[in-house]
Amino acid sequence: MDKKANASTVSVNAGQGKPIPAADAGMPASAGNAVADKGEGNAERGQFRPVLTVMDMVVYGLIYMVPIAPMAIYGGVFQSSHGMPALAYVIGFAAVLFSVFSFGNMIRRFPSSGSIFTYASHIMGPRMGFLTGWLMLLQYLISPTLMFIIAGTAMNGFVPAVPVWGWCLIFWAFVAVVSLRGMETTMVVNRLALVAEIIILGLFMVLGIAYIVQHPATSGFTAMALFNPEKFNFADTMSAVSLAVLSYVGFGCIATLTQEAKDERKGPPRAMMIMALLLVVLFAGQCYIATCIDPTGAVFASDPDNGFYLVAQMVAGPWLAVLCAIAVALSQGVFTALVAQTSVSLILYSMAKEGTLPAKLGTLKKGTNLPLVANIFVLALSVALIFIMAPLGMNMVAKVGNFGALSTYVVLNLCVIVLCWFKEKGYRQVFTHLLFPALGAIICFGILVSLGALPLIIGVVWLVIGMVYYTVMRRVTHRVPSMG
Repeated sequence: MDKKANASTVSVNAGQGKPIPAADAGMPASAGNAVADKGEGNAERGQFRPVLTVMDMVVYGLIYMVPIAPMAIYGGVFQSSHGMPALAYVIGFAAVLFSVFSFGNMIRRFPSSGSIFTYASHIMGPRMGFLTGWLMLLQYLISPTLMFIIAGTAMNGFVPAVPVWGWCLIFWAFVAVVSLRGMETTMVVNRLALVAEIIILGLFMVLGIAYIVQHPATSGFTAMALFNPEKFNFADTMSAVSLAVLSYVGFGCIATLTQEAKDERKGPPRAMMIMALLLVVLFAGQCYIATCIDPTGAVFASDPDNGFYLVAQMVAGPWLAVLCAIAVALSQGVFTALVAQTSVSLILYSMAKEGTLPAKLGTLKKGTNLPLVANIFVLALSVALIFIMAPLGMNMVAKVGNFGALSTYVVLNLCVIVLCWFKEKGYRQVFTHLLFPALGAIICFGILVSLGALPLIIGVVWLVIGMVYYTVMRRVTHRVPSMG
C-alpha cells in the first residue's frame, strides 16, 4: 500500500461517529498520542502530542518497509536486469531520493497533512486531488492481495502440496479474524519483528560472505554483480526497476507522522532521508551478496519466484532457505497484510462518511467502533482478487500496484514545481524547487512506462473509471467528491 497505505489505526468517538487518529500500528510506544480535543466545539477533532524524535520515525519506517522485502522478488529482478538486481535497487533509490526532497518541501508548507492527494488538491485543484487519491486507492486495494500472494509463493516453494492460492487463503483467514476483532498490532511485537528480520538478514549476509570466500571457483566479489556493461540493457533494466521499486513503495509513511513529530517541519524529512539511505544499503547489499554467491542465477533459473531462498539453500542448506521464506511469509502475509487491510478499510470508511462512497461503508461495529462493512468489503475483494490475480504471478501483481504508487510520486514532484516555481512569488531555489523534483518526476515516469503492457492497461482503465466516477458524482451530488 503510500505497500502501503497510511498504517494508522483509529479509535472512533461513538457519540460523534467520527474517527479520531490513534497510535499508528508499529509506532513507538510514545506515539500512542492522539487524544480527543476536550475543548468545547472540538470534540470531533484530533489533538496530537509532538513527541516523536527522528529516530522514532526511522524505526517506524523500517518496520513498515520490511528490510527483507527484496527476498520475495529477487529472482524476478535478477532475471529482468540480466544479473544486476543491486543496480535496479540503486536506480529505484534515485527516484525515492528526489521524491524525499519533494516530500520535505510539501511537509514544510503543509505540516498538518501527509497525503499526496491533499497536496495535489491544494496546488492543482480538487479534480487532480481526487484522481491522485484514486490512483493511490488502486495500490491500496491491491496491497492486501499482493501481500497474501508474496507470502503464499514463499510457503508454496517448501510445501508445494498446498497451492499458492491455498496459502493465500490461510493468511487471509488469519488477517480476517484479527481485523474483524479489532486487535491492534502492538509496538512490542512490531519491534521484535523488525529485530528478527534484521537478524535473519544479518545471518544470511555473514554466511553468504563466508560462502563466497570459501568457493572462489564459482563465487566471488565482483563489480559485475553491480554493473556488467556486456549484459546491460536500458529497457530491461528499467523493467527490473519497475519491479524492484515495490520494496520502496510506502517510504512516505513517515509523512503521516508530521503532526506527532517534535520538529514537524524538519523531523519527518530527515527521518525519511535516513530511512531511504538505510534501505538502499540493505536492499542493494543483500542483492549484491546473493548475486556474488550465484552470478549466473543458474540455481533458480527454472524457479525465479523462489530465487533468494534457493540461493540461501546454497549457502547453508535447507534450514536457512526455510528460515528466510518463513520470515518473508510472516512479515508480508501477516504484519504488512494486516496493516494494508486496516488502512484500506479506514480509507473506504472515511470516503463513505464524506459521501463519496455508499453510506453503508461508513457503518461502525457496535462495541469496537470498527468500520465493519468496509472491513468485510475489503476482505471479500481480497479473496476474489486472490483467484483473479494469483494466476498472473507475484511480479505482475506487484507491477499493477506499483502503477498507482509511481503515478502519485510523479504528481508529488510536479506539485513542488507548480507551487514553488510558478505559484509562490517568494524565494525560488533552482535545485530543490525545480531540478530535483523534475528529476524525480522524470525517473518515476520512466519507471512507470516500463511496467509493461498489462499493468499500464489496468492502470489507465482504473484512471478512466475514476474520471467518470468524479464527473458523475459532481453532477449527481453537486459537490466535489472527496477522498476522505
